[in-house]
This record gives sequence, structure tokens and C-alpha cells, in this order.
Amino acid sequence: MRAESRYRQIARTLRREVQEGALPRGGQLPSEKQLEERFEASRNTIRLALGMLRNQGLIVSRPGRGHFVQDVVPETFHANRSRGGSGGLNESGMAGQVLEELQILSATPDIASRLRVPEGDMTVVRRMYRFSGEVSASVSSAYYPMGLVEGTPLMLPEDVESALAVLAEHGQRQAGFVDELEARMPSPQEVGQLELPPGVPVLAVHRTDLSEERPIRLVHTVYAGHSIRYQYEHGNMNAYHRD
Repeated sequence: MRAESRYRQIARTLRREVQEGALPRGGQLPSEKQLEERFEASRNTIRLALGMLRNQGLIVSRPGRGHFVQDVVPETFHANRSRGGSGGLNESGMAGQVLEELQILSATPDIASRLRVPEGDMTVVRRMYRFSGEVSASVSSAYYPMGLVEGTPLMLPEDVESALAVLAEHGQRQAGFVDELEARMPSPQEVGQLELPPGVPVLAVHRTDLSEERPIRLVHTVYAGHSIRYQYEHGNMNAYHRD
């Protein structure tokens, strides 16, 4: 078996120190010169190790200041405790949300198939940005068939406390939902929107809300992969939630 590269050995040691807290979140790593002396390695080897950690989303490099441990604490999304807000998702601890835009767009094949409407039908789209502290955590786009929301507050460019409550008031009560999860690398646009360090994947979630008769909403959410924990609960959870 081929021996592990020296820079990979160094990266593995530093990664373990990050995971164990010896290098704390937000803390600065030793300088490249100090790492060269500690590991008796060349500058190029140290830079390869740091680049590997950077590509894994564990550290960030700040020109003129050095290398720092990524200071992002993952938030927990409780998937089956949805409150049905504007984006339809309940992110525990995610403090900020901003209605970025409201549009009326024709349904693409992907949207049409999930909402079970003809391709090209008009949909109302409400886009939201959510934040964890000052860090961009997710971008959500909620798609509604035009015929279900015409004349409702969902047609206004303002936040609403519960989109599902609005739908229920107009005869479309949520009876269930389907979640489709996909882990992948981000598009260039998502890198900018979520301010992602190199190498950090995203978690893309398609949630289709259903009444007893039909799909009533599709929420497409893209989360920064290093800032989210997706949690489902099933059955009697008394023992889990007991103090």
C-alpha cells in the first residue's frame, strides 16, 4: 500500500486538533513558519496541507492575517416540526430571514412535475435568505400554483407569519409533505449567495406540501453544508426529549 503523503499526514493531525478543540473555532492557526518548524516540513508541504483543510471547509485564509478555524456552528433543522412560515421551514436558532423577492414565473418541467401543473403554468415564487448570526445559512424559493394564492397575502411582497395558515384559510390545508434531499457541490451563484469557503458542499432540499387532493406548494432550499444538521423524529419521542 502506498505511503500517505506528508502533507496529508500534517492535514490529518491538524484536522484532529480542530475536531478535538485544541484548535478552537474562530482561533488562529500557528503561522506557516511555525508549522514548518513543528512538522519539520517545507513551506510548500505546509501550504498543501493548509489548502487541503481549506478545501474541506475546516479553515479560512485571510490575506495578511493568517489561517483561522472556521467559526460556524451547525444549526439543527427539525424537519418534521415545520411551522409553515413564508418558506415553510423551521430552522431552530436561525435568527434572520429576509424576503428577497416575489416573482410570477412560468413553471419549468421540474417545478411543474412536483406541483402537478402543466408546464408553463404561472407560479408565484417567494424567495428568502436566512442567516445564522451574520452568516448566510440558506436560500429558499417557495413556488405556489397561481390559482391557489391569487388574491391572498402570498401575492404581496411582504413577509407572512405562516404561509400554510394562509393556504388553509383559503381551503388548502396541509395534510402531508414529501422531502427530497440532495448533497452536492454548489453552483457559482450559490457560492456567492451563501458566502461559501472553497470545498464546502450544499444540502439541497425539495419539500412538496400536499393537501388531501393535490400539491399546494414546493419549497426548494439550499443550505450551506457546514452550517446545517437535518433531524427527523419518528414515533414516541418522550425518552429523547426528557430532561
